[in-house]
Amino acid sequence: MTESIAPETDTTPDDAAPETARNSFPFPQGPDRFPFPDGPMASPPPEFGRRRAQCPVSEVTLPMGDKVLLLVKHADIHAVMSDDARFTRDLSQPDRPRLFPNQEVLEDPTLVMNMNGDEHLRLRRIIGPAFTPRRVEGWRPEIAQIVGELLDDMEAAGSPADLMADFANKLPTRLVLRQFGLPDDDGARLQRWVSAWLSVAAPEEMDAIRVEFSQWVVDTAERSRRDPGTALIDRLVDAHDEGDRMSDAELESMIRSIVAAGIESIGNAIARSVFTLLRDVEHWEALVADRSLLPGAIEELMRVNPPGGGSVGLMRKATEDVVLPSGALVRAGQWVTTPVVAAAHDPEVFPEPEEFRLDRPKTAPTMIFGAGRHFCPAVHLAKAEVEVTLSALMDRFPGLRMAVAPQDLPWSNSNFTVGLPGLPVTW
Repeated sequence: MTESIAPETDTTPDDAAPETARNSFPFPQGPDRFPFPDGPMASPPPEFGRRRAQCPVSEVTLPMGDKVLLLVKHADIHAVMSDDARFTRDLSQPDRPRLFPNQEVLEDPTLVMNMNGDEHLRLRRIIGPAFTPRRVEGWRPEIAQIVGELLDDMEAAGSPADLMADFANKLPTRLVLRQFGLPDDDGARLQRWVSAWLSVAAPEEMDAIRVEFSQWVVDTAERSRRDPGTALIDRLVDAHDEGDRMSDAELESMIRSIVAAGIESIGNAIARSVFTLLRDVEHWEALVADRSLLPGAIEELMRVNPPGGGSVGLMRKATEDVVLPSGALVRAGQWVTTPVVAAAHDPEVFPEPEEFRLDRPKTAPTMIFGAGRHFCPAVHLAKAEVEVTLSALMDRFPGLRMAVAPQDLPWSNSNFTVGLPGLPVTW
């Protein structure tokens, strides 16, 4: 069940990426080289569908030369992501495979998403209370205020506007700063630092930016110690200082990851959600006409536009022999990768998965925010930001449209996520 898949005939030159991919990160060449190029307009890699039909568990080679098992069926991916006992996310192990040559997010052993067992639970207990549904409801007025401020600025500047630069990037950045008790003026440099931290291209200048980001994290924690308050940063520092519940490295990784996920993932999710609704504008018009469709629409938007990308997946190591629902055997010690985009586009679970449907019934978990103990603690905040944004946009700009043809928009995955550098809109 872990065989290679013969490639289809391809006349693309060896030194050129497929035209529809439009990726700024050079994907490795060859039928078994992973990650695979995306389809048109950042749709899932077509190779996922071929493998799902021919061999749902197969060996692929990562850019750094490591070999892992790729899973592409919903049932297999759900089984692995839900089983924290037999599939570990502990990336402190020396044999861990490397996806990219310089990707701190995927390799930092002090990052909570790269931990397993008791160490993972210890940090989850610290951060979890900050993102409960009740806490998120307390932030909703703040989110609405920021959204209103940004839309005021956008409307005053006039149509057309770049929804990515003028809104989608600024909303989560401004919210993170206020959660940390910091001024809005830090937003531009914070966006620059986050982009560098998530970069997979890793040019030399990015290293210097990463150092700046790390120093900002240290300085922010120290400022909280000198002048403590009730912001999120203060609760994290208190957890570190009282009883040594977090090491220095864990505290710094926690702050960096909250900032990065809060800015990059949410900004990307907002822009891609608006893109999806405006690409076939009848979806937007249906929502404007019937707001009761919004909760289901958000679930479907998250399915087709995972906030963190999702075409690469997170790697796990089998701690014992496991037979997956597909019948494939994963042996103890083998590493597997679980791209949630493949799971969320499995036609056995989501009929006609490439079609965005406002009325799609919720019959199975998409796992866009993870599963098992690694389920994202900030899921409620992410959905609240998207919901408040879409509601406000429909109120303010019911006639919102894209200012360019959808197929003419460039896509970038020079970092861990696939996103839109810009989204020109008019109203």
